[in-house]
Parts: sequence; structure tokens; C-alpha cells
Amino acid sequence: MHEAAGRSQLYEQLALAVAGDDVVLSFLERLPVAKRQPNLLFAAASYLLGSPPEHTSLRALVSERPDELADVMPTRRTPTNEAARCAVLLPALALLPPPLALLEVGAAAGLTLIPDVYSYDYDGHRVAGSDPEAPLLSCRPLGSVPLPGRAPEIAWRAGIDLNPFDLNDDDDMAWLSCLLWPGEADRAERLHGAIAAARRQSPRIYRGDLLDDLATVAGQAP
Repeated sequence: MHEAAGRSQLYEQLALAVAGDDVVLSFLERLPVAKRQPNLLFAAASYLLGSPPEHTSLRALVSERPDELADVMPTRRTPTNEAARCAVLLPALALLPPPLALLEVGAAAGLTLIPDVYSYDYDGHRVAGSDPEAPLLSCRPLGSVPLPGRAPEIAWRAGIDLNPFDLNDDDDMAWLSCLLWPGEADRAERLHGAIAAARRQSPRIYRGDLLDDLATVAGQAP
């Protein structure tokens, strides 16, 4: 409820309703503790219903199709993979001597592994990326942020993730869309543009664990 306030009126109201709904709460008690997440519940309902749930449709889903919902939630997770985060990272990356090698842990679909591909608007200060069709990411700098003149040169990039998303798997990409909150229309447009841009780049994402695989993947950097 507190996270959704001011961002998604539908999910703010839904969280309040679920908090007092014994039917939904009883369903959640069947799941492992780690899977009793509001974001996961709402995303799974959106995935099964084909649109973001409201209280009536969520309660009906829990009552009439509990096994389907219980099958989806334990096998899914909630990485946002928000491309807009690159706008915060870019000034820091641009301060490093090029060329750069990027290695991201928890890379999901790799949408934040291509910061040089996106273009940026820092309150009128524009930075052009390498792909003119990629989303334009806007960010309001506060204080003396060292805004770059251009995107950094990235010579190598890779990610590690326990359960990476396949950019070419329509079901994986549909799930990423289900994680967006209703009321944030700009995020949906940005996600679809970022997916298209990442598909053109095909960043390599390794299925693995940071504790076991970091040194091996990092050793591939030139």
C-alpha cells in the first residue's frame, strides 16, 4: 500500500482490500513465506487474467482458480529490470577510462546492460546513444552531477542471473510486462522499447550464481 501510494491508485486500493480479505489471505498462507509478496500476487493475477486485477477479479481468481495461481507464483520472481536506472548510472560510468567491460549480477533480461545504446535527457542536456530507435531516458539531476557529453564506450558486456530471462521468449517478456504497475503508462512504453533495443544487441546473460560463477564470467572480459 505505502509503495503504491501516489504511483498506482489501482494497486494502492487493491493492497488495502487484500489486507482485509480472508479469502485471499488464506490462499497466501498456502504458499512459502518468501512467495507471499504483494507484487508477485498482483503480477501473477495479471498474467492469468490478461490485465491488471482489481479486488473483485482477484478474489474470483483466488476462489475459482486457486491451483493455477498457486502454480504460477512459486515459479516466478519479480525483477523489474527498469531501463531508466541507466540514466542514474551513466554519469558514473562516463567518468571511468574507456573502453569499459560491464558485468551485471542479477541481470534478468539485460535491459540495464546496454546503457550506451539508450539516449538521455538530463533537463535539456542531451546525450545520444548508439541506437536512435532505443528509448530516450529522462532524468532530473540534483546538485553538481558530472553530466557526460557522450555515452561511454563499452567493449564487452555480460550478466549473471540465477534465472535469466530470454529476450526472444514471448512468455518471459509477457511476465516482465505483468510486473509493471497500472497507472505508470510511460514505463510500459519504455519497457517495450528497451526490449526491442536489447534484442538488437543480444547481451549475453549466463545462468549462474554470483558466489560460484563471478570469477569465470569476469575472466572472459578482454
